[in-house]
Amino acid sequence: MTEFEQLKKVKYHMAIFTVSKLISSLGANVLAFGIALYILQMTGSATSFSINLLCTILPRVILAPFVGYLADRYNKKFIVISGQIMMIVTIASLLLYSEIYGISVIAIYIMTIFYSAFSSFSGIALTASIGNLIHPDYIQKTMSLNQMSISVGSIGAPIIGGMLFGFVSMEVFLIIQIVCFSIATLLDATMNFKLFSSVEEKLNDVKASFIASTKNAIKYVKTKQVLRTVLLLSLSINFIFSAIGVGLSFIIIEVMKIEPLHVGWVEGVGAIGMLLGSIYLSMRKQIEEPLKFSKTSLIAFSFILALITVPLYINSTNYVFNVIYFMITFFLLFASEIFINIPVGVVLQTSTDEAYRGRVFALLETMAMGLMPLGTLFFGIIFDLVEAQYVISIVSVVAIGVTMFMLRPTILKKISRELAKNRNENHAEKKETVKISN
Repeated sequence: MTEFEQLKKVKYHMAIFTVSKLISSLGANVLAFGIALYILQMTGSATSFSINLLCTILPRVILAPFVGYLADRYNKKFIVISGQIMMIVTIASLLLYSEIYGISVIAIYIMTIFYSAFSSFSGIALTASIGNLIHPDYIQKTMSLNQMSISVGSIGAPIIGGMLFGFVSMEVFLIIQIVCFSIATLLDATMNFKLFSSVEEKLNDVKASFIASTKNAIKYVKTKQVLRTVLLLSLSINFIFSAIGVGLSFIIIEVMKIEPLHVGWVEGVGAIGMLLGSIYLSMRKQIEEPLKFSKTSLIAFSFILALITVPLYINSTNYVFNVIYFMITFFLLFASEIFINIPVGVVLQTSTDEAYRGRVFALLETMAMGLMPLGTLFFGIIFDLVEAQYVISIVSVVAIGVTMFMLRPTILKKISRELAKNRNENHAEKKETVKISN
């Protein structure tokens, strides 16, 4: 295959990847919106809603290491497509059950567990495949387009779900998801998951048991300065910023008494910030020093987070000012989040050897999602004991301190040298050892 043919294939993969993610994200978000409203309407209980959230998180946390092991050992395309098909089967099973017995909250819980489990297979294997589908020079653009699709889904789903809920049955939400995921699966099946697959395999690692293989992946991460730094930084920041999930809603709804309609406006503008941030990164040239870029964005994010507390400190009672102020800060906050996540994602994709990608991404997901409930619980208790503006201010300062320490100049220099070496090796490998498989 010539370089021109490869480039055509890469652009095809980028287009399919983006459209597939847009369709599946829209369907998944519409279903999640409908299920959330249905559970709250049927039970009127926040606990019931929390149980469904737990059913979403736990399977992914438990299965991620095993899925990463499988993704590195077996055909990634098979795992991705099989996972997506089983997600469709799971939703179709709930639809069939509801037609026979009527839908119930317990049935939704069971569906959520299996749906989350199969989505773990599909999600981790697909993330680990990006380096096989896309040339390193186009990964930033691809991940930006991917995030753009997710943002569009996040914006469009509440609108579609809000229009449908109350006028159609829950079964219609299930059918929408089945149709969306069926289209996405067919699109994903057309991609060549071995376009940039290295011929060389670490056979001794491939034959290792699950436990030994996982240990090998941890040892591998320890030997790579860039991966070690990114993983530790991600875990630290994810835990610290668990305060955001609890605190921002608490500030806007409980403290500032913003009406639900206007809360929707604030969150919608935040999603638009993510969308525009993704578009910007998809259009600009490849970031030369992604972690330095993320460091600046993290500091900006923390500063903007602190600014959100200004109306609380000045005891603002001007409702219109408060709504507009929160819309502006949310826009900036979520746009800067994109400037953190995408460069970090690019670093992970380009710095992780193909033989370890599944396990490395699985390790990150397990630890990050495992800390999420702990962080939410911890900060939920803190917000009941300490005034919200003080908590958010302290969190912002701590986040800046952690960022400055973990991405200090000496570390960034080491990482820069390591990334330069990786780029040279990747380009040499792509030219000399590309394995073509149709």
